[in-house]
Amino acid sequence: MRFLADWLLTRSAVVTIMIVVVARPVLARTYLHCSTTQVVIISASTGETSSRSEENLSFVIDDAAKTLTFADGGSLAVTRLDSNWISANRDDIFYEFDRQGGTLSYASSTTKNNVTSTIVGSGRCG
Repeated sequence: MRFLADWLLTRSAVVTIMIVVVARPVLARTYLHCSTTQVVIISASTGETSSRSEENLSFVIDDAAKTLTFADGGSLAVTRLDSNWISANRDDIFYEFDRQGGTLSYASSTTKNNVTSTIVGSGRCG
């Protein structure tokens, strides 16, 4: 009887260890709130103008699904999502998030009717 009890105890311990090893934690969504400084430069035949503003951007990262969305639900096309970097774009604006440093950079440049608009921004996320 003692042998059977020891055997069952050992078997239960092995099964418990296997469950712990096989079970993987579900990666939760990460919410990012970024305070950035954005510069917009407009170049036209009449000259250049620029403006600077403070922008607050919020994102939701879903590591399991490998998706990045704006907090309002707008999705971005992800080109890289790993433990160090996230690269994504939407509406010709390219975003780079350094997960280790907590910094966001983004840029865009478009030309229409001989007018070029350039947007650059960067900031900290938490």
